[in-house]
Amino acid sequence: MRNLNRRQFIKSGSGLAAAITLGSGSASLLSKSLKKTNSIKMIGIQIGAPSFVDEGVEACLDTIQKRACVNTLFAMVYSYKEGLSGRAWPPVDHGRQQPRPKFHGGYYATLHPKYYRETLFKDNIQVVRAPDEGDFDLLASVIPAARKRGIKTIPFLADQIHEDIPQFEQMAEWDLHNRKLSRVCFNNPHFRSYLLAMVEDCVRSYEIDGLLWRSERWGALSNALSLSRGAGAVKNTEIACFCPYCLEKGKKQGINVERAREGYRVLEDYAAAARAGRRPIDGYYVTFWRILLRYPEILAWDMSWYDSLREIYKTVYAKAKSIKPDLPVGWALPHTVSFNPFYRAIADLQELAKYSNFIKIIAYHNDGGPRCAKYVDALHNTYLQDLSRDEALAFEYRIMGFSEGGYDEIHANGLSSDYVYRETKVWVAGAMGTPLQIWPGIDVDVSPGENDPPRSREGVRDAVLAAFRANAPGMILARMYSEMTLDHLSGAGDAIRQLGLV
Repeated sequence: MRNLNRRQFIKSGSGLAAAITLGSGSASLLSKSLKKTNSIKMIGIQIGAPSFVDEGVEACLDTIQKRACVNTLFAMVYSYKEGLSGRAWPPVDHGRQQPRPKFHGGYYATLHPKYYRETLFKDNIQVVRAPDEGDFDLLASVIPAARKRGIKTIPFLADQIHEDIPQFEQMAEWDLHNRKLSRVCFNNPHFRSYLLAMVEDCVRSYEIDGLLWRSERWGALSNALSLSRGAGAVKNTEIACFCPYCLEKGKKQGINVERAREGYRVLEDYAAAARAGRRPIDGYYVTFWRILLRYPEILAWDMSWYDSLREIYKTVYAKAKSIKPDLPVGWALPHTVSFNPFYRAIADLQELAKYSNFIKIIAYHNDGGPRCAKYVDALHNTYLQDLSRDEALAFEYRIMGFSEGGYDEIHANGLSSDYVYRETKVWVAGAMGTPLQIWPGIDVDVSPGENDPPRSREGVRDAVLAAFRANAPGMILARMYSEMTLDHLSGAGDAIRQLGLV
C-alpha cells in the first residue's frame, strides 16, 4: 500500500472509534451514517457442502439468514483442506453429531469434462470430484434456493492438491533440495491449465454471483525463516520453488539462479543455527542483513514468487471476465499479511485493484492472538533473537500498526475488536481511489481447541461492529459454518441489527 501513513490514517478515525461503544447512543448515529454513505453491505459466510447435506439446504439457509443476516454465501466448492470444507470435530450444536468419516475433499459440484481437454485430467477429471458427500452438487442444490431468499452465491476455490492423486505430482513445487512438496507451483503450465479449466467450468456451468480464489501461502524468504509457522524445524525443507519452470523463468528475468540457490542454502543454515541457539559473532540481526546484502538474489527470487502469484490473479480474472464481464472476482489473502512485513510489502492494493474486484483479508480477533504469538516465536527464533520475546512483540506492534496485550495475554485471550478496526481501516485506506472492495474475515469459532482464547457472542458482535465502523463495504464470517456455535453466530446478527443494516 503505497504512499500511506498508517498511523495518520488510524488517528483520523480514532474519534469515531472512541465514540462508538456498545450500550451508548452513538451506535444509532453510526447506523444513520452507514445508511447515508454506503450501499447495501455484503454480509457473507463461508460454508461447505457437509452443512447443507447434514442440515438440509432450506434449514441451513434459514439458520444463517435469521441468526446472522447473511446475504452472501461463500460456498466451498474446491478444497482439500478439512478446515475449509469439512466437518468440525468435536461437533458443535448443529450438523452431524456422529464421528466423522475420513475427509478427502476436492470439487463439490459437477465437473464437465469438455473444459478439461487440455489438462492432465483430460481422461479422468472425475478423480478430483470430492467423494465425501456422494453426488451432492453444492452449487446446483444451493444457488436456486439461496436466490429465492435474495442471497447471493460466490464459489470459493483454493489452490490445493491431494497427494494421493498422481497428476498433482506433476504440478508440485520443488524445494531447495529438489524435493517435491504438497503445494502447486504457480509457474507450472499443468496447474495453470487445470485452474483456468476449473474457473471456466464453474463460471459457465452455474449462475454464480462472483468468484473467490484463495492462496494462503508466501514466498521463499518467509518459508526460510518459518514466518507464520512458529519456531519451525531445525532444518527447513520447504523453501520453494526451484522447479524447472521457475528456474527457467528466473533466468529470463535476469536472476542468477545459482546465486539464489546458494543464498537460500546460507539462509537455511543461518535459520537452523539460530533456532538451535548458536549466536553469530555479530548477532542475529546484523548477520541476517549481511546475508541479504551478500545475496541480493534472495530478495529477487522471493519477489519472483509473488510476481507469479499476481500472474495467477491476472489470468483467473481475465478468464472469468471473458465469460461474464460483470462477474465480481477477488482473492483471499492469508492472515500472515497482518504480521509479516515481507508479505505486507508486496500487497499493493493500488496494483491489485487493476485485476481485482474485492479482497478478503483475515482479521480474526480470537484466533489472531495465538497466530500473532506464533509469528513472534518465529521472529524471536531467527533474525530478532537479539531481542527478548516481549521486545520482539513490541517491534511487531510498532511496524505493523496495531497494539494489543503482552505475549502471554494475547496467547490466552486473543486480540481485541480494536485490531479488527485498525486492520480494516488501513486496508480500506489502501484501496482508496479505486473500486476495490475490502471484506474482512471475522472469526467465529475458528479451529476451536482446549487452550484457545475464550469465544463469545459478544466478541463476534464487537468484531463485526469494528469492521463496519472502519467503513468496510462487507465482511465474511469464517472459517466455516460447520464449526460455528449458533449462539456465537448470532453475535453477527446482533451487530447487523444494531447498525440498522437490515
